[in-house]
Amino acid sequence: MKSLIYLAVLAFVAILFSSVEQSSYHILERTLPPVLGACLGGVLACTSIVVSVLSASSKDTKQKAKTSEKFSRFIISLERDVKILVVCLCLIVALPYLRTLEYPITLSLFELSPQYLKQKLFSASEIFVASIGFLVIYELVTVLITILKNMMVIHDSET
Repeated sequence: MKSLIYLAVLAFVAILFSSVEQSSYHILERTLPPVLGACLGGVLACTSIVVSVLSASSKDTKQKAKTSEKFSRFIISLERDVKILVVCLCLIVALPYLRTLEYPITLSLFELSPQYLKQKLFSASEIFVASIGFLVIYELVTVLITILKNMMVIHDSET
């Protein structure tokens, strides 16, 4: 329930900050794919660091990680977050194209033109997806740093 409230607030903020001005949403469309792609690459690099630290660990540490419920949840969460980030990246790349298509259904609301609503919807969608992507990146980096700190504590206790 808490997540739904956060998503609703995020959607409201995205609608609030969305723009129908072509110069505004073109900035998003040009800059977001490379930024999210670079962030995904960075997250995957951090993940490989965690894996390399774990693989260089002693047999006892590897066994602890293998049987640890916390570590298993971390791996599952990491996998889910990386998949969410990849989906966000795909949507950020696809939304500008989808904006250009003509749709057989038109929507009028509060005497606003269908074209205005279409541009507002796509701008809000881009902001919403980008926000989710950046929140996932923040969570991933926070968790990876926590894991690295814990791995350092484990290594210090082994020596």
